[in-house]
Amino acid sequence: MNKIFKMGRFYKIIPVVLLFIFSGCATYYNPVTKKVEYTFYSEKDEIDMGVAMDKKLQKELKIIPTPVKVEEIGQKIANACDRPNLKYTFRVVEGEDINAFSIPGPFVYIYTGLLKNAEDDEIACVIGHEIGHICARDGVHRLQTQLLYSIPAAVLLSNARSEAIQKSIDTIFNLTMLKYSREEELRADALGVIYAYRGGYKPEGMVTFFKKLQEIEKKNPKIIPAFLSDHPDIEERIKNVQATIANLNSSLQN
Repeated sequence: MNKIFKMGRFYKIIPVVLLFIFSGCATYYNPVTKKVEYTFYSEKDEIDMGVAMDKKLQKELKIIPTPVKVEEIGQKIANACDRPNLKYTFRVVEGEDINAFSIPGPFVYIYTGLLKNAEDDEIACVIGHEIGHICARDGVHRLQTQLLYSIPAAVLLSNARSEAIQKSIDTIFNLTMLKYSREEELRADALGVIYAYRGGYKPEGMVTFFKKLQEIEKKNPKIIPAFLSDHPDIEERIKNVQATIANLNSSLQN
């Protein structure tokens, strides 16, 4: 009876605690979704998260100097995206994986395995895809719930907030936390070709890149390019990108 009473009190307290936490929420206009979102993490917090994650990743991955070509492509896409005010950093990871990923902050990482297998237009679309996740704050949304559980509300509402976020990131962060939904991936693909086009590159680069990955997978079914793992079906992604390119061409004619 006493346990039941205590549990009842516990469940009554939860809404109060959540109300206390989210009373500190701010609103954020998401330029991708065109909607005002409630968020507990400001743009400054987002940058703090990214800096903390980047420090951790630099210890875990073999980062090599970023080639001039990659930096140039990246900055052109960054200037053409929906959040050009952010200071984007492009890092290259030595590894045979055909892969790329991004974290808040904003940081974009590209593997040498991808660079060896992609032309400039294709690299531009891949970078655009990763910047698309940053612009939509997909990574922030993924991390937000975990951080709310890992940092006490009293700390989150105090002056020690930034330091607490960075310490928590160092403890809890791993790349599996940035697994995106089907909808998020398809949206990032569409944003990738739009940003590439705005940056002066051919949006068809995303289609040719996906087809290259298909060929690699056909030659060796045991090898699934990392850029495709846990993502939507590649045929669906190609159709989605082709529809986006058709809309871009249509808008040019009107």
